[in-house]
Amino acid sequence: MSSSRQSHVLEFSPFLNQLVNRHPGWLEDLQASGRMEHTSPPNADQLASGIEEKGLEPALRQFRNREMMRLIWRDLNNLTPVDEILSDLSILADLCLQAAVDFHSLTHEEKHGIPRSPDGQPQKIIIIGLGKLGGYELNLSSDIDIIFCYPEQGVCDGRRGLANEQFFTRLARSIIRSLSEITADGFCFRVDTRLRPFGDSGPLVSSFSALEQYYQREGRDWERYALIKARAVAGDTVSGNQLLGILKPFVYRRYIDFGAIEALRVMHANVREDALRKDRLDDIKRGPGGIREIEFLVQTFQLLRGGREPDLQTPEIFRAAASLHKLKILPEETITELLAAYRFLRRTENRIQALHDQQTHRVPAGEDGLRVARAMGFANMADFQIALEQVQTRVQTLFERSLPQPAESVDETSPWNARWQGMRNTTREIDPDIANREPLSGFVKRLNRLSLSQRASQRLDQFMPLLLEQFDAMSANDAIVNRVLDLVSSICRRSAYLSLLVQNPDASKRMLELFAASKRVAEAVTRYPALLDELIDPSLGAYPPTKKDIQAGVQRVLNSFEDTETSLQDLNYVKQMIGLRIAVAVLKSTISAFEASAVLSQLAESLVQAVLFLSQHEMEARHGALPGPGLAVIAYGSLGACALGFDSDLDLIFLYQPVAGVSDGARPLSAERYHTNVARRMLSFMSATTPSGRLYSTDARLRPNGRAGLLVSSVDAFKRYQQEEAWVWELQALTRARPVAGDAQTADDFSAVRQDVLTTARDRTVIETEVCNMRGRIRAEHGETSPLKHGRGGLLDIEFVVQLGLLLNAEKHPEVIASTQLVFQLKALHDCGWIDAGSFKILDSAYAQLMHARLQATLVDGGPELETLPLLVSTQALCEEILR
Repeated sequence: MSSSRQSHVLEFSPFLNQLVNRHPGWLEDLQASGRMEHTSPPNADQLASGIEEKGLEPALRQFRNREMMRLIWRDLNNLTPVDEILSDLSILADLCLQAAVDFHSLTHEEKHGIPRSPDGQPQKIIIIGLGKLGGYELNLSSDIDIIFCYPEQGVCDGRRGLANEQFFTRLARSIIRSLSEITADGFCFRVDTRLRPFGDSGPLVSSFSALEQYYQREGRDWERYALIKARAVAGDTVSGNQLLGILKPFVYRRYIDFGAIEALRVMHANVREDALRKDRLDDIKRGPGGIREIEFLVQTFQLLRGGREPDLQTPEIFRAAASLHKLKILPEETITELLAAYRFLRRTENRIQALHDQQTHRVPAGEDGLRVARAMGFANMADFQIALEQVQTRVQTLFERSLPQPAESVDETSPWNARWQGMRNTTREIDPDIANREPLSGFVKRLNRLSLSQRASQRLDQFMPLLLEQFDAMSANDAIVNRVLDLVSSICRRSAYLSLLVQNPDASKRMLELFAASKRVAEAVTRYPALLDELIDPSLGAYPPTKKDIQAGVQRVLNSFEDTETSLQDLNYVKQMIGLRIAVAVLKSTISAFEASAVLSQLAESLVQAVLFLSQHEMEARHGALPGPGLAVIAYGSLGACALGFDSDLDLIFLYQPVAGVSDGARPLSAERYHTNVARRMLSFMSATTPSGRLYSTDARLRPNGRAGLLVSSVDAFKRYQQEEAWVWELQALTRARPVAGDAQTADDFSAVRQDVLTTARDRTVIETEVCNMRGRIRAEHGETSPLKHGRGGLLDIEFVVQLGLLLNAEKHPEVIASTQLVFQLKALHDCGWIDAGSFKILDSAYAQLMHARLQATLVDGGPELETLPLLVSTQALCEEILR
């Protein structure tokens, strides 16, 4: 170690200077080991050796001080980012806690026996870290906030047996004493247990059931906020993680929790009031623009959105901030500036605490202040103060700009408030202009039959005057008013959604615009109010979801897998959310019909892949894994052709490759039975109704021999059927078929079969006759119920023209079946000369317009369908000529 470097750090830290004077050998050992120069987290084996040699308390304190020497030295010499210092300090606390747990558990078990549950299972203590310990963010002189708990009530099995609660209470006190008592070697960590249920007045340790009951019945919003940082840090961490899973629904609500904003605002007001105290103005943690405001901002979004976005369910601020960026909840620039400010403030905090190993966050004056300034790289105190004030000012600005804004208070002088109160309190005083509006009077009657909580009633009174004013401004007709009031009726008991609309006036306006434009959108949002969350985004509809967006959303659900039921509910929400975005993009004409159909198809494909994963996961859990190539899912119809609509069913078949062996689980199955069970689960999961809806109606009748055939087919059996038994209409269907999920080898085998079958020579007269006859049968069955699809010259006629062309030309021109999408197939038929340029132009243009009109008709109550009927005239004659 250079003398200049040593002099540098000792000048900035009298505490470090004291340690070096007391333990000069430590410095030499750390230098010789290379730990001063390189990343090297605290080591449990080294602590264990110290305990064996010196005893628990001396070893803990010396281990802690030795690591403090290393970390302060590395920090003051700028050899490591502050992130590493915070993490290593947290690891240090974890190791010390675990050492104390191990030592005292053994001592108490020797005296009282092993704590056991009523069924005889051994019980271990669990320590949950909160605050900076939970987030791997300890500073140099942090307290450690912890909760002690254990799984179940019971009794120790020794001769002097104690109830589990008594045993673990004594054990917890021993652990606290070993860490926090001041001895000749100092102390290890100050321990704070006041965040436990009922605080200082509550029991020191709690069973899982007691904790669960407390948080369900007594838990307050600040405790939800605190538990964001919860982490199992010592003891039986496996059981600790199970406990955190149990408590997760208390912390993270499954909807965007705008109902919590009011409580968070109160919490923030307390934080800000505390920060503005005179004795806080030089406090870099609690003062204005300090560390606490950055933490509060990030944790607010975790609390609001963590139930919907599992990536936000982390105690670590750096990971949470990265997720806020990835999920586009906060802009990249905001995240970058916040984290830069956070690192500056945390490094400043460490350098303040490195002075004398004191738990303080105030910038000192005099000589100590100059030490901190110079340690932060500034020549004098004035320059440091200017830089610090700039950082704090920027944090305040980002905080106010980024935190969800409070709702405006009700303007009791507003005429709309008076009208609403008149309507609600007595029908006799209803304004005549409003009383004549049947939807509003009907809504009030329905409302009077509901039993609303005081909070829900207050939020409704806050929202309705704003809504009445918006109705008036847009001259909303009864149909629109009814749609909106149906939504209000469905959400007024779940008043967090009312809070969302009040908190976000622009979202309320977007909701009204969409409800006015589309009955379908209105019905979807009313049925699944969680979709209101999407209206917060001002760019809704401007940037249609991409393939990457869809895959990322589905993958987040799978990455956070807990159980199949929950995953299906989350996948359904993804479908509803992406579907809404696509619908709005279509309504705003920011996406073409082809693009919308392609995105809807990509959404279905990703969901099929996810459901296959869930089905196979369940099968592996019960029957083990199956060797060899796996199952492939083949899409026919609209999904196969990448032409899915908003209400399309999915036509699926399942193929596999036979293998000689069986699955390797306790209950082995053959390949056919195994894959059949997977397919059945898939179909069941796809159509299962969840609180977020259901994924898709599915149809597997296009498999060989239809309903009479096996649900899954081997590739060889499928090939034989297609070559020897398939009807012409099945060949037509095959032109639109493609693999969408499952085993890649089996999918490639299907594609090879499709190629061989469709390029086989066939009797042209038979093909033409059968295609035309099938067209006639479908038209007779559907009549004029859907002119755009089944009418003469409609979408089905164009599809039949293309399918006929493919079956007649694939033998000599195999390139015509390279794609399953009609627009590319049509272009290929033109390129090979089967359709002339004029016919191609008519069909291509008509197909695009009909697809767009059909999507619009789905969203806007059929108007575009009627307006587009003249378009059919241009294609009718051409289709009749080709399909004669």
